Amino acid sequence: MNLLYNLVAVQPIHSAKFHGGGSYGEAVFGALLKYLYANSSGTIQNETFRIFCIYDSKKYLALNIISACKKYDIPLFDINEKSPQEIIDKNLINTFYTPLYSLEKRWNIEVERFVFTWHGVRALEMQYSKVGIAFAKTLSQKAEALVRYRKFWKKYYYQPKYQSLAKRIAEGKVQAMTVSEHSRASIKAFFPELMHLEIPVFYSPVAETEANGNLPEAVESKKYFLLTSGARWEKNNLRAVMAFDDLISSLHTNDFNFKVVVTGVTNQKVYTKDLRNKDRFVFLNYVENEQLEFLHKNAYAFIFPSLNEGFGYPPMQSMRYAVPVAASGTTSIPEICGNAALYFDPYSVSEIKNRIIQLLDSEIYQDYSERAKHRYSEVSKRQKENLEKAVKFILGSH
Repeated sequence: MNLLYNLVAVQPIHSAKFHGGGSYGEAVFGALLKYLYANSSGTIQNETFRIFCIYDSKKYLALNIISACKKYDIPLFDINEKSPQEIIDKNLINTFYTPLYSLEKRWNIEVERFVFTWHGVRALEMQYSKVGIAFAKTLSQKAEALVRYRKFWKKYYYQPKYQSLAKRIAEGKVQAMTVSEHSRASIKAFFPELMHLEIPVFYSPVAETEANGNLPEAVESKKYFLLTSGARWEKNNLRAVMAFDDLISSLHTNDFNFKVVVTGVTNQKVYTKDLRNKDRFVFLNYVENEQLEFLHKNAYAFIFPSLNEGFGYPPMQSMRYAVPVAASGTTSIPEICGNAALYFDPYSVSEIKNRIIQLLDSEIYQDYSERAKHRYSEVSKRQKENLEKAVKFILGSH
């Protein structure tokens, strides 16, 4: 088998340098290499397999992936120089795998086996919001934000393209797997022609990065709430920041002497223009994985107000360290977090504030800290088991 792995999917998308789909793709890539190659010598364990990769030289690509390609002598093709179809045709590729599906025409390729992970149908589930325009930094991002999630755009752009994809899956020309029971049900709800088709669910894997870094200036361990993915409006951190700001203004300093750290912020003005308590907030740009892990580990609690998730990594990152979580009660989040999170309506600032207040209660805090440890153990066990199954599915040996 000659397999072409789409590394473009693990590179930055929209305004996000790091994203869940990218983390997923990196973890699957690492597991694939571990499955195919001897750990020490770098020799392939099965001579019938060979991996090729495609990436975008104009975008960030993690150094560990570049190093792995060099170590195992994996050809790395630049999409700016050769199209996916050219690479497939010239290298006798019979299996193509992408950890994220792209609607761009260049990925509508012909290959013996087309395998991909369908994380969900956010493009069809999400409702339009003009907030997206405020978060956009470039003209192209603003233009996209003007139409993305609008009804007419869904009807005439997203729906036909996804319909074509669903048809290819139904006809057996494309094989799909997904990352949560929510995503599988959502896919079948939007595309009933797939209702009786088996789409396996393999929980999203994540690499257990070791925490290493420093806290921002004037921020103390266990004296801050953490929010992540601040560059993307769909993550809904703006409402959470408003909830914190309201709470700080209504309480005496002794009643709430915490700070709020928000990572992944590329347009700080979106958050600060109406803040009354700016000194209590720390806005960071994207941080490296080890630093992000360090922030999760040392936080008092993690708030996850996301509007839409196919799986949702961040709560598990905090639960790993028994850090209590309050999260949106929507899409896949309750499935992944189980009874280990305090849930809220992500569109309600007052309800988010309510859950923050609950986390200030020592008994509730301790209860959800214990729940977090137990839930992380459950989910991480399934993630590890499912990762091997996902690799075998990609290789057609399931």
